[in-house]
Amino acid sequence: MAGAAPGPRSRRVVREVPMALGVFVVVLLSLQMFLLTVGVDALLSDEDRLAWICAGFSVLLAAGSVAFYRFLR
Repeated sequence: MAGAAPGPRSRRVVREVPMALGVFVVVLLSLQMFLLTVGVDALLSDEDRLAWICAGFSVLLAAGSVAFYRFLR
């Protein structure tokens, strides 16, 4: 039975990995959009400290996303 076709279980596992990655990417993009919104709102209301904090977290999130992409490649 060494040449038997893979069962449905192995196909399901292969499909779940890209789905999980897609969900993770959507969460990262949503967080990035939230930080952008809060940062712009902080700039418009002259709250420089909050704007800089949002910018810092945004840069950290972007760097983490690039690292995650390189890890998956």
